[in-house]
Amino acid sequence: MPVCASVKLSAERPIVNHPHYEDAGLRNRTHRVYQIYSRKPPEEIHGTLREMGVDYVVIEGNWCRQRAKVGCSMGELWDDDDRENAESEQFCETVLEQNVPEPFSRAFRNDAYLVLRVESRDK
Repeated sequence: MPVCASVKLSAERPIVNHPHYEDAGLRNRTHRVYQIYSRKPPEEIHGTLREMGVDYVVIEGNWCRQRAKVGCSMGELWDDDDRENAESEQFCETVLEQNVPEPFSRAFRNDAYLVLRVESRDK
């Protein structure tokens, strides 16, 4: 995952990453971070990320929009996991195409990805 490697190298900050190893803890952490590709409300995603100590999150446009076949996009995969929010708009689409909702703010954007600052609730 070149984006994460670049962020780690240039930012010299702890980051969360896709679990390349079979580890239940990493899978759980990744599942929580990947809520950014779900249809959960921004407040719920924010709460999860702050609980994990995340200050910034990188959203890759291709991961948000990519669909190899029906049922395989990140949003569709999340719909199976979170039926309660299946009719809502995908969080990543909202922040990539529209305004960034509070309590997030845009830190950086280019053609490939968007970096959101996960603001503390008492900013």
